[in-house]
Amino acid sequence: MIKKYENWDKVEPAKEFGEYESLKLGGHICIIKSADEYTGFTGNTSLRICVDIDGKDEQKGFYQKQYDNNDRIDKKWSAGATKYVTLKEDEKSVSMFKGFITTLENSNPKFVWDFDETKLVGLKLIGVFGQEEYLDNDGNTKLATRLTQFRSLDKLDDVKIPRVKKLDGSFVDYDKYSTDTVEKVYGNIEVSEDLPFDI
Repeated sequence: MIKKYENWDKVEPAKEFGEYESLKLGGHICIIKSADEYTGFTGNTSLRICVDIDGKDEQKGFYQKQYDNNDRIDKKWSAGATKYVTLKEDEKSVSMFKGFITTLENSNPKFVWDFDETKLVGLKLIGVFGQEEYLDNDGNTKLATRLTQFRSLDKLDDVKIPRVKKLDGSFVDYDKYSTDTVEKVYGNIEVSEDLPFDI
């Protein structure tokens, strides 16, 4: 006989597969919840930005709820709400980083960048969420919703659902992507350092 868990009567049952709320694709007003330098396994250093849905959005607090409900000791913000901005010093990387900062300056008029990443917390901007393929532990192709791009707040009405990123690194328009052979689930995978901007 299985021993009764001590917290059995207090724990909420997990939702059945398919019942989890998913974030609507496209643009959302977001607030930066954390910003720190991060060095990945490749040795490259990036600025790790974690956001939550904000403003009058019907899904406001979407990622905060996930964070608050995570009872792990080393809990982190959802990978779906995390974007890495490269801090390499080549011209293209510096241009991308400056694009990110300009997006923040356009969206937060009192913000002046002084190279202190801790001051990014609380700033607002548009987060663009799309989908990308990944392989699960059994080798099945699935889809994860990811923070793919940032935009200035005044660009919200111009945001379209991004192209789907495929396993091979190619992209296909969202409305042309066939979902017949994949399963849409919430995923937790490492994100790309590519970061397009429209400032």
